[in-house]
Order: sequence, then C-alpha cells, then structure tokens
Amino acid sequence: MAPPHSFRRVLIVADESADWMVAGLRQLDRLALSVDESAVENKETAPALVCIFWRPDLDQSQRWVPKNERLTKVAFTTDLDGQSFDLVLNTRLFLYRKAVRQFMEASVSPPEIISPNSEKELWESYSRWLESLPRSSEGAWEYITAGSQIDEIEIKFLHGGGKSQDGFVSRYLNRPFSRVVTRLLLRFPTTPNGWTWLIFPIPIAASLILLHGTYWSFLWGLILFQVFSVLDGCDGEIARAKFLESESGRRLDDLFDILSNILLVVGLGFGLSQQANLAGHSGWFYLIEGVTAAALIGVNESYLATRRPGADEGKSESLGGTLYPRHRELVERSGMLLFGERFASWLIQLTKRDVAMLFFVVLAAIGQSAWILHLLFAVTAISLALALKSFSRGRVE
Repeated sequence: MAPPHSFRRVLIVADESADWMVAGLRQLDRLALSVDESAVENKETAPALVCIFWRPDLDQSQRWVPKNERLTKVAFTTDLDGQSFDLVLNTRLFLYRKAVRQFMEASVSPPEIISPNSEKELWESYSRWLESLPRSSEGAWEYITAGSQIDEIEIKFLHGGGKSQDGFVSRYLNRPFSRVVTRLLLRFPTTPNGWTWLIFPIPIAASLILLHGTYWSFLWGLILFQVFSVLDGCDGEIARAKFLESESGRRLDDLFDILSNILLVVGLGFGLSQQANLAGHSGWFYLIEGVTAAALIGVNESYLATRRPGADEGKSESLGGTLYPRHRELVERSGMLLFGERFASWLIQLTKRDVAMLFFVVLAAIGQSAWILHLLFAVTAISLALALKSFSRGRVE
C-alpha cells in the first residue's frame, strides 16, 4: 500500500454551501473534521494549517470558523499568505469518511495561481479548478452543485454506513429501516449515546410483556425485541456520520446489548413458567433455565470484555471483518476452524444476533417460544465452553 499523503497546508474554498446541513453536519464542519481525521491517521506531529477562503462578496455575518472539540490536529486562518497548498477543498464537496487520501490522489497537485488581479479572480480560479475534477467517486465524495441533491447524497452516504460485522438480516432488512430513522435523527442534535439510552426502555417493556406467558405476549414481546434490534443500529450510523465514535459509546452499546439479552431470557423463563403453571404443570424448569441462561450470558460477556489481546491476536484475516475483535480469538483458538473457514463463517452468520432475533419472532409466531429459551441456553453454554477452551489453549501456547 502506498504511504499516506502528508499535508501541512489546506485551502478550503467556501461559499454559502459551507452552512448546508448534510447528514447531520454543516459542510465546512465535515471538511474540517475530515482533514483532522486524516492528520491523526497520518500521525502528523503538528496541526495542519487550514485556510478558509470565503467568496469575497459574502458579508461577515455569513463567515465562520469550525469549533468542535474533536478538532485537535488543525489550526484555522482566513489570511492568504501567497504560499502554495498541499490540498484544496470546496464546501460544495461532500466527503465520505476517510476519503481525503482518495481525493488527493484524484486531484493530483493543486494549481499555482500567480498574481491574480483581485481576490475575486483568485477565488474563482480555485473554484473552477475544483469544478474540473471528477464530480463523484463511489464511496469517497460527491460534488453538490445544488441543494436539491442533498437528499440523494444522504441516502447514498448512509447506504454505505453499515459495519463489516453485520449479519445478512441486518444488512438486507434491519439497515434499510434504521437508515430511514437515522436520516430523520440527523436533522436534530442527536448523539449516539443519547439514542442508546432513549431506546433501552424497549427491551425492558418487551421483557415485562413476556412475563404474562400467553401466545400474544410472547409474539409481541419478541416483535419489540426485533424493533430494538433494528433501532440499535442507528447509534452507530449517527456516530459514523457525525465523527462521534468513541470507546465509551462502544462500551455503552455493548452493555445494553448484553442487558437486553439477559432481559430476553429472564422474561422468557418467567413467562414460560407462568404459562406452564396456568396449564396445571410445573414451571420451575423454565424459570431455572432462564435464570441460568442469564447468568451464563453475564459470565460469558464479562470474560470476553476483560480478555487482554494476545501477541498474535487479530493477525489472522481468515474470516475477514465478520467478527468483533473480542470474538476473534475465541473462534481461532476454539478449534472451530478445523471444520473449514466456510463452515465457521456460515455458523457465525447463522448465530449472529440479528439473524437469531428474526428467527425468534418466527418461533413465537408458530407457538414455539420455549425453543427460543432452549436455543439461547444451548448457544450461550457452548459459547462459554469455547471461550474457556480458548483461554486454556492460549495459556498453553
């Protein structure tokens, strides 16, 4: 792979489009954050100087400088000093995440415009040069000639906002719905963590519904868990659109996912126990199974969360990006790959949370809710056994 492009001086040619809100951010803010992100990736030792060159006929009330606590590797100025720039951008340029390098490769070197007669001519010269570049690049950038294009650009941008770890249900069913919700949320000052907290009452309510132990309570409870699974994708989409990814946000999302799984098995255990009691049978088995499954989920996820990466962890790319880092070592050391990468890949896909949740709704619809609890108990027990095997094997190695 070619070495990353380094840049020390960036020019942003700005007009009224700087204030256009696209996918949750004003255009000038997105460009500044993109430059900052690229500078961090390049491990620049000093902030890049970003000169904002406003169209001369814009009055001062229409001019502004980005202010964001995440901007740590850029310094702003509005003074042109006659020196050349390593990168020239335009506020009509919508950049996808991590696309600065691709744009630099496509635009070659910025022009050197010598001795213009006026500031207006200089601004127009840079603007014409930018307009001569490719208007779009798949998954990298789009050039916005008019505000009417914003809706189309947002849809294209969010379409590529999934994760490599998404299962096929999430990719083809959940994400299309979550993107619609995310587009609406991006019109408001919504944060990923705020959304995570806002939707967590859904699995709580779903678990309480399951306690009734009837066919309809199981069906509607599982539908609510599926709704939560769909909406749970919005926080990541918001974070990636607004440059708001954080380790604390990832941990919060993981925690609520774990708690929702615990609420599911506990609700099923109590609900199935209630159903059995109403039918004149003993329901203690379901109650014990649900509580035990909840304990196994807690132990298993706590183990995975506290594991320290080994020296060779993450080096294998056999399963691509289908696994979260905390699960990769478990799969590689558990012996699952002895059956072949294709088998392991399909097994992982079929047991992903999004696939399982939709399957559970089907089981509830056909009156087989007890199998949901049995399957969750079995999968959790096997996962914990594999985790312990992975740990013991890692210690031996």
